[in-house]
Amino acid sequence: MCGRFTLADISTDQIRDLFLLDDVPELGNRYNIAPGQPVAAVRFNRERARRELVPLLWGLVPSWAREPLPGARMINARAETVHQKPAYRGPLRYRRCIVPASGFYEWSGHNGGRRPYYLRKKGGGILAFAGLWDSWTSPDGGVLETCAIITAPAPSSLQWLHDRMPVILEPGQIGVWLDPEVQRPGDLLLLLEGPEDGMLEVWPVSRAVNNPANDSPLLIAPER
Repeated sequence: MCGRFTLADISTDQIRDLFLLDDVPELGNRYNIAPGQPVAAVRFNRERARRELVPLLWGLVPSWAREPLPGARMINARAETVHQKPAYRGPLRYRRCIVPASGFYEWSGHNGGRRPYYLRKKGGGILAFAGLWDSWTSPDGGVLETCAIITAPAPSSLQWLHDRMPVILEPGQIGVWLDPEVQRPGDLLLLLEGPEDGMLEVWPVSRAVNNPANDSPLLIAPER
């Protein structure tokens, strides 16, 4: 799964160039992004006919939900069933997004002995997580925009750490994923695969990452 990630040490120029954006605000470094927090997401704005970078709350609330339920956040969608689940069918066809990241955390072990590990692209760089977004309107007219990150089976070399990991789109897949004219689930599902063996590097980090209130470069520092 993907339950915590980072967006740090990535320049606005890198984000602008990869996602072909006209405008990218300064995002600052975040080393411990957790469910329920706002995340930066790239999507296609149909009204403006261009891509945009917007804040979305992490934890998808379907447009048809009676009310948002904080205790039941849908932070991840499984690639194998994303075209079948009521909460994700519509967003897969019409409301796709990409969540930029510099790395993410996974935990290995059991109960109190679980140890966090940090994963990133070999040598560093931007990871483009495939995501879905939706918009929920409250009875008083307030709008809540939220998202989920799609996951797929982890590569065999990382199964020891976790059996699922976020779908990381290659640069050549970004255009298809964000293209509003591509709506056939069969075409989209072809893009939803886990990271390839050898794409990521991993190392153990401090258990301080377990607390979402902690946000520091020390969280991704290798620890024995």
